[in-house]
Amino acid sequence: MDSLDFRSASFSKTSNALYALATRLFPICRSITGEGFRASLEILKAEYETRGGGG
Repeated sequence: MDSLDFRSASFSKTSNALYALATRLFPICRSITGEGFRASLEILKAEYETRGGGG
């Protein structure tokens, strides 16, 4: 496994993107079946479609 270089530009870009996503997700009040849960899924779906994912 490669070690992470915390000073690299790609690490900084990734950490900034994760922080931005977390700031959008964590103010949402959610329960397993509530509107907040659905809103969280919509945000994650949009991120997945925009940035790609799945390895």
